[in-house]
Amino acid sequence: MRKFVKIAIIICLSVAAVPAVLFGYLWLWIWYHTARVESFYQGHRLLREMRAVQKQSTGDSGPAREALLRTLPLGADKEIAVAVLRREGFGCQTIAEPITHARLRQRFIEARGLTNIPNDSRTRKECVDCQVETQSVMGYDHWIVDLEFDADKHLSDAGVAILYIFL
Repeated sequence: MRKFVKIAIIICLSVAAVPAVLFGYLWLWIWYHTARVESFYQGHRLLREMRAVQKQSTGDSGPAREALLRTLPLGADKEIAVAVLRREGFGCQTIAEPITHARLRQRFIEARGLTNIPNDSRTRKECVDCQVETQSVMGYDHWIVDLEFDADKHLSDAGVAILYIFL
């Protein structure tokens, strides 16, 4: 009987240890990934500033846009703006004028009885789309920064969107 009690105690202690070990492993895993994410953002000032003001899950982020505009104010030169974002890890590409802008401009011209002047470089906007995916503790943060430049290639508007991808 005494041997049976010893075996039962060992089995109970073993079963009780499994949740403790799993909890410890989970805590270490979260701690490691949190430290890795924080280390990444420490090396990327602009992303860190945008992330600091962005507290909730949202597609379009006004606070992150304001943080971006503190670093890249309206009127900034296109090459400088794109270079700053590329240093942060963004991949940037020039995109055609969004179709909604082109249609709106066309309706404006038609409503006034004007003829469309497609080569009017003063009204054309140049758009640059920049994106980067950064790791978070439980997935990824997908940052999208859209920049709009006027005919003189100066920043005229910007938008920031963050998509949280959970794995």
